[in-house]
Amino acid sequence: MNNRITALCKTLIGKLLSSLKRFPEAILLAASVVSVLIYTNHFGFDLTADAREMLRRIAMTLALGIPVSLCMKTLFERMPALKTAVKALVYAGAAGGLLLYCLFLLKDFEMVSVTRYTAFSIALYLAFTFIPYFLKKDNYELYVIKLLTNFFITYLYSAVLFLGLAAMLFTINALFLLDISSKLYFDIWLIVAGVFAPAYFLADIPGHKEKVHQESFPVVFKVLLLYIVMPLLIAYSTILYVYFAKIVFTRQWPDGLVSHLVLWYSFAGILVLFFVFPLRKINRWVNTFVSFYPKLIIPLLAMMFVSMGIRINAYGITENRYFVMAAGLWVAGSFIYYIVKKDVRNILLPVSLALVAVLTVTGPWSAYGISRLSQNMRFENILERHEMIRDGNIALPSEDLSMEDKREISAIIRYFGRYHDLNDLKYLPDGFTTDQTEELFGFEYNYDLRGSNTKEYFRYYLTEDNMPIEIGDYDYFANFTISKHAGMDSAVGPVSVSYSADTKELQIMEEGQRVYSANLSELISRLYQNLDDNKPMNTGQMSYKDQTQNVKVLYVFKSINGWKDRLNDQLEVESVDFYIFVKIK
Repeated sequence: MNNRITALCKTLIGKLLSSLKRFPEAILLAASVVSVLIYTNHFGFDLTADAREMLRRIAMTLALGIPVSLCMKTLFERMPALKTAVKALVYAGAAGGLLLYCLFLLKDFEMVSVTRYTAFSIALYLAFTFIPYFLKKDNYELYVIKLLTNFFITYLYSAVLFLGLAAMLFTINALFLLDISSKLYFDIWLIVAGVFAPAYFLADIPGHKEKVHQESFPVVFKVLLLYIVMPLLIAYSTILYVYFAKIVFTRQWPDGLVSHLVLWYSFAGILVLFFVFPLRKINRWVNTFVSFYPKLIIPLLAMMFVSMGIRINAYGITENRYFVMAAGLWVAGSFIYYIVKKDVRNILLPVSLALVAVLTVTGPWSAYGISRLSQNMRFENILERHEMIRDGNIALPSEDLSMEDKREISAIIRYFGRYHDLNDLKYLPDGFTTDQTEELFGFEYNYDLRGSNTKEYFRYYLTEDNMPIEIGDYDYFANFTISKHAGMDSAVGPVSVSYSADTKELQIMEEGQRVYSANLSELISRLYQNLDDNKPMNTGQMSYKDQTQNVKVLYVFKSINGWKDRLNDQLEVESVDFYIFVKIK
């Protein structure tokens, strides 16, 4: 038994050392990311909001450096004759590029920055998989399957390791009555998932000259694909075809949900085709599936594009619709490739997907540029229809606008204010704010959007006969009424409570030192999950408790209202009225 444990330890240490020797840059970057996150975990409350944001940006940039370094390493392995000086120059250029990215392309955590970061990450990790096989013709699918299998096994081991270490820490804390910080559990998970797991995973990456044979296809994976996933895809196709027939019969096109359903289903179909493709010559069921499934899916994709076209025609292009359209075109192109090409090279799928991911977030053709252009055109069309453009400026309409046009104008202003900049919207005067909407357009901003197909209005409030509140041993109390555009401060003695509309952050200070902070929007989103109808609520339903090592906080919300996006379930809180009770420990 001891010999087996010793052998396992030697194997584990050998793998970690092998990974560190082959991919030292990636391991160092992963350790750096974990170090930043651990520091933030312990000292985040003592930092300013700007400092915490800077640490998040640094961590994300270092994390992006991991696939960059992996791509360079695998590329250099394919070019052994490359001089050391050239490699050093490439590494220096990559480091400089990451620094510029952090300074100019990751300036905040709004939609543009986050989607761009996500797209670049996807493209880089895809590149890491296809660089070793770019000019090879055989077994790329098996190589990817090996990577995925190793990935899932690695994180299964990591989860077991974390649970074991956490159990040990809990037992020590309970038996010896030690005051061990709960933050240590998160530290352990960061180290296991962020350092151990990548090192263990990278140790099993096949070398440049190492070949992957068809015999390495995992039996469990094969059974899962051939006898569970593939039949499910056929059954799902049948459901969609029945729904397609219903649409043709009723001549009523569905809302945007069908586009997402068909898209994710089609994407799953592409993945299955990709993975089972090596088995087509030895399994008749796979060969039949590969031959007919791409043809089966094309009419469903056509239905998806028609549905998307109807929504784009009605509401213009936004980033979400652009990304869905781009993904749909890639999926359709991939299926057509399977149909028309006899000698299929599956490596072209991740190569093209990486290219699409980069193109959708860069250049004037990006999702951001096209969406701004589309929404500007919608805005201009509405103004021209009501003859509201005079001498290049907006003039009040000669008659009251329809409710639909008011919704449209408010939605467009909301879109630019939330995702871009109001200065990007044509004809608006310099320095325009939403408070000037009535003066400029003749109606108030945020006009009732309950008739919108994409937004759902919500409002929750306390009943008057349920107002008594058990305050327990809380020491301080404040009453806040805030909106999405206004902050607020309240102070009693050495304790102050403040809210910033820009960061959505509520902070509690004691004698000038921050002892607590929370993102109010995220807090309300968690509370919202337990609320069901727009009706009066009791204090139990409208209360939320939170605490840290230093502070205990009770929120009692008197009213909450805002909008829920039906497509992604994100909340946009307009205003909130609440009590906050504070106990300094």
